Amino acid sequence: MLSLDLPAAQLQRDIIAAALRGASKTVTAQEAMSVLSNIAVDLPGREDLLEETVASHDVADATRGAALGVLAKMAPARAVTAARNLRDPGEQVVLSALTTLGRLGEPSDVGTVTGLVDASEMSPVVATRADFARTLLAHRFGVRGQAEPTPLALMPDPGSTGVPFVARDTGATRASIVLAAVRDWAPKVLAEAHIVLDITCGKQPTYLVLRRDLLGEPSQDHLLSTPAVLGYGLSVNYQRTLSVALLILCRPAANGVVVQVTRTTGEPVFAGALERTAGSGLSADLYAVRRPGAPACRIRGLASETGVEIFGHSTRTAAVPKRVPERRPEGDPSDASELRPEQHQGKPPSTQES
Repeated sequence: MLSLDLPAAQLQRDIIAAALRGASKTVTAQEAMSVLSNIAVDLPGREDLLEETVASHDVADATRGAALGVLAKMAPARAVTAARNLRDPGEQVVLSALTTLGRLGEPSDVGTVTGLVDASEMSPVVATRADFARTLLAHRFGVRGQAEPTPLALMPDPGSTGVPFVARDTGATRASIVLAAVRDWAPKVLAEAHIVLDITCGKQPTYLVLRRDLLGEPSQDHLLSTPAVLGYGLSVNYQRTLSVALLILCRPAANGVVVQVTRTTGEPVFAGALERTAGSGLSADLYAVRRPGAPACRIRGLASETGVEIFGHSTRTAAVPKRVPERRPEGDPSDASELRPEQHQGKPPSTQES
């Protein structure tokens, strides 16, 4: 969210509250939400105002959803309560509530997620987010009995044509910064229970935060017997701050232990399997999920009592063309939102799985 500035005279609760309702002539709802999201701004009763905004029916849906997202960062427990207490919410509020419950809720909130979906006009986006919220709750709390994961189409191994990368240990100061960023997304992550690595593959480094119990055999047995969150991937976002971008999830399946790396909204990015090696070690091979704009990539991970090794190869360019908006002929009233693959060198695009 953009960080906007307001004159001190306008930093008053009634002015901000009116702006959130769209009833201020001097402050927009976007400006008011920017102030509320900036913890450096001294605004008494901030959390109360956010909670009231989420529950208010005379506030725009987008503003209510944004308010719940800010409340989730500043007061996670209150955000979960607000998400549970929603009545007749619009789609943007439902989406924010599903995200909040998936990452901050309790196992019983699986029912809350289902209730939110049933109470809304369920679009495909809402249905997908609801499925992921339930999946994330199951992985966070090790809930067994989940349906088998859907097989994914994977990109091939780039082999020697790819650019090599390798993970390295992160220094103590950087590790503390990375872990603080993880706790913005998952407040209960403990520093002593995780290790931090960094991978430079491209212009920006990616940081990996992995569970330390991957290293020892007794803890491995427990970890791999139920759905679990193995770790997080962090990168620098558009605001130039470090944030969680990827979740590393594993779960037992009929053919072994399945690993999926997803975005925080549930879209799979990498997938593969985790196996035991000789002794007390683990190995994982992950490949990029076939989707528009995806480069081919193979990630190899090894874990044992001596530590974690992660390395692999990735291509620099997308192996599957990105989707781009269809350009309409002038005067064509049809919907221009349909997407199609880019055409290269005048050749017709080939059909790809996404």
